Amino acid sequence: MRQVKIGLALGSGAAKGWAHIGVINALERAGIKVDVVAGCSVGALVGAAYASNRLPVLTSWVRAFSYWDVIRLMDFSWRRGGLLRGERVFSHVRRLMHHETIEQCDLPFGAVTTNLSTGRELWLTEGDLHQAVRASCSMPGLLAPVEWNGYWLVDGAVVNPVPISLTRALGADIVIAVDLQHDAHLMQQNLLSITPQSEDNEAIVDNSWRGRLRQTLGRATHRKMNQTPGAMEIMTTSIQVLENRVKRNRMAGDPPDVLIQPLCPQISTLDFHRADEAIAAGKLAVEKKMDELLPLVRQYSLPER
Repeated sequence: MRQVKIGLALGSGAAKGWAHIGVINALERAGIKVDVVAGCSVGALVGAAYASNRLPVLTSWVRAFSYWDVIRLMDFSWRRGGLLRGERVFSHVRRLMHHETIEQCDLPFGAVTTNLSTGRELWLTEGDLHQAVRASCSMPGLLAPVEWNGYWLVDGAVVNPVPISLTRALGADIVIAVDLQHDAHLMQQNLLSITPQSEDNEAIVDNSWRGRLRQTLGRATHRKMNQTPGAMEIMTTSIQVLENRVKRNRMAGDPPDVLIQPLCPQISTLDFHRADEAIAAGKLAVEKKMDELLPLVRQYSLPER
């Protein structure tokens, strides 16, 4: 007899991804022990922190974010395959997570990425932990792609937004999937939901090209519904639409045993400073699914295969 393994599939969702922290904490409080973790995009980041026993450190970091902390982490560039290089934020992530390889993690872990050369998904289950997370998070057009063995890798959400299949491949008998994009609707979300202001209520002005770009991103929230959306808004929303279609098709053929869907439509693509709201949404989503989750607290066993 062997014990049933419970797997956690953490989906993509940009700033909504901090809801994964609330989900994991609520599962632990309910007495549900996760045995394997798979992640896509921001789900790979949170999943790697959890698998390497560094989730509390990541949580403290993201809960301390202000709007301007997020802006300062954005290393804008036009020449590296994406609007952002991503070096600032992922350098900090590397300092937060001490493990260098996936094999060193306390739990079996895998990240899903997309191979631009073949158009197929690639599962990273061994090797450089930070490269795997960085590649899985590389949203096309926004973050620069990652080179791997002569190929270019981008966000796994292009092919597998909620990596249920990878979770099963890692040995999970029961899969709890976390879907963050179920409430994403066309043209109803912007990159940044607020524009910060100074104490005298005057908008902060930076006339450099980076400053103008930041202000353009911030002003996205003021677009009226009858105005033409900006290029970044079109790109991110289009990707969300495609991801949702892929996700529905994948789940139809391989549904999870429990599906958790945190609701936080007020959190936009780059609202990484709203961690408390996202974490609370994750906790609430677990509470709503307790009838399905409580049986998993018991000790199950299966005949040896």
